[in-house]
Amino acid sequence: MNRLLREIQQFPRLLKSPHPDYPAALNRTFEWVSNNISEFEPYSDSVAESLVRWVNGYLRWRIQDLYSADKNAPLSLDATIASDFGEITLLDKLPNSTLSGLDGLIENSQRESKQRIGLELKLYIERDPEEKLKNSYPRSCAKCNCQFLSQRLVLKEPPDKVTDIARDLSIPRTTVNSHWNRNCKPMLQKIAEDLGYKQEQSL
Repeated sequence: MNRLLREIQQFPRLLKSPHPDYPAALNRTFEWVSNNISEFEPYSDSVAESLVRWVNGYLRWRIQDLYSADKNAPLSLDATIASDFGEITLLDKLPNSTLSGLDGLIENSQRESKQRIGLELKLYIERDPEEKLKNSYPRSCAKCNCQFLSQRLVLKEPPDKVTDIARDLSIPRTTVNSHWNRNCKPMLQKIAEDLGYKQEQSL
């Protein structure tokens, strides 16, 4: 485990932060990895890429906690914070100057809410705490479950094609497509709504 944690520290895509307490956030993340490594499952051919995304999913929240704790500290517009798209500055988060102040604040809040829900949904898919996703699959193929399909069609960048997934599983494309549309997408929609997502458009 110590060797694995040392390897993770060397990953170029591991989230970084200039916050002075970043090492503490990293240590908390490593403790979490040590306790939960048995739950890690690669969702692509690259185990390293899957692992760093899995670790970053937790580390991102720990970094955000650091800045939440600094609410009373003076803010710098150049200070970097973690987001779902990498590190951005507080200046990047300011409302568009073409919007009125109130409209800009509302839009900014909605965007942050969607990013938070997106992160929570990603973590839910990866962990599947109640195994709802894993236990939903067509009778002909248990591996074609909603967690597996969500990892390949939602989390993976770029997403895999249904044809490729069907070929990998040696089942008809129509089986994958039908199970995804009839069972998995509605299930993800319900999970997202439970996390606070307001349905403006389907997943």
